[in-house]
Amino acid sequence: MSRPFKFCPRCAQPLENVAEGVLTRQRCPDKACGFVHWNNPVPVVAAIIEHEGQVLLARNKLWPAKFFGLVTGFLEKDETPEVGVLREVAEETGLEGRIEGFVGHYGFAQMNQLIIAFHVSAAGPITLNEELAEYKRLPPEKVRPWPSGTGHAMRDWLAARGHHPEVRPFTPLVAIQNFLPLGERIGSAGQPTAEQFMLIAQEGYKAVINLALATSPGALPGEPELVAGLGLDYVHIPVEFGAPQLDHLRQFFAALDLLGDRKVFVHCIANKRVSAFLFLYRVLKLGHAITDAELALHRVWMPDPVWQDFIDRALRAGPP
Repeated sequence: MSRPFKFCPRCAQPLENVAEGVLTRQRCPDKACGFVHWNNPVPVVAAIIEHEGQVLLARNKLWPAKFFGLVTGFLEKDETPEVGVLREVAEETGLEGRIEGFVGHYGFAQMNQLIIAFHVSAAGPITLNEELAEYKRLPPEKVRPWPSGTGHAMRDWLAARGHHPEVRPFTPLVAIQNFLPLGERIGSAGQPTAEQFMLIAQEGYKAVINLALATSPGALPGEPELVAGLGLDYVHIPVEFGAPQLDHLRQFFAALDLLGDRKVFVHCIANKRVSAFLFLYRVLKLGHAITDAELALHRVWMPDPVWQDFIDRALRAGPP
C-alpha cells in the first residue's frame, strides 16, 4: 500500500493508532471487524547485470548526476523473484537476461523494502526506458559499492569474485538528517548544523529555503545571518507542522520560480514538511506521476492524517 490508511477498508470506520510493544499499528476500533494495517515490507528485485564482461550501472532520472546503481523494481503479483528481475532488466534496459545466481536478500528500512538481488548476464544493444537517464559499464574490479541499499548486494557479489574495493562514500551532505536530492537543482533535508551549511555552500547551492519555525525544537539560532554570510539567498516560509496551509504551498512554489535555475537547498527539521511540499511540486508543477513522486516522499516518512489531508486538498485544488 503506497499511502497510509485513514479508514478501515472493510467497514469504513476511522482507524486508530495502537501501540503493540515498540511498534504502533493502525487498527479498526470495531473488534468484530478486526482489520489491522500491518505495513509489511515491500519486496523489490535487483539485478547486478554483467553485460559483455562488464558491470552495467544505471542512473535514474531523479538521482544526482554522479550516482549510478542497479536496475531494480517492485515484484508483481503472482510473479517469482526470478521472473520479476528478468522482466525489470528487459523493461529498463531492453536486454534479454539470464540469471547466473542468487546474490542475497537485504533489508532497506528507509523505504520499508526487502531487496532480493540476482546476478544476471546479458548481451546485445542497450535501450533505456523513460525512468533511466544514462548508463555506464565498468570492469568488476573498477566498481566501488555504495554504502546502503543495493550497494550491499554489489559488495557481496564483488567479494565472491575476489574483489574487495573500498566502499564509495556519498556526498558529505548525506550526513544531514534525511538528505534527499531532487535531480541536480534541488536538495532537501532536515535541519543542517552551522558546519553543514558551509558544506551546502561548497556543494554549489546558491539559495536556502527553510520551512520550519524559528521556534521549532532543533532550529538553528541565527540561521538567516549565517546563510547570508555564506553568500546564499535565504527564504523563510514558517509552516506550523500541525497546521499546514495551502498559502504556504503557494509561497513555496513562488519562491522556487523566483530563484530560477539557481541550485536550491530546502530544509525543515526532519524533512517531513519539505518532502510533502516537494511531492506536490513534482506532481503539480513538474507533471510527474503521483506513484513516482510518492517513492521519494515515502523514503522520508508516511504522512500522518494531518499531512495526508493537506496533500489531498492540494491535489484537489490543482497548481497554485
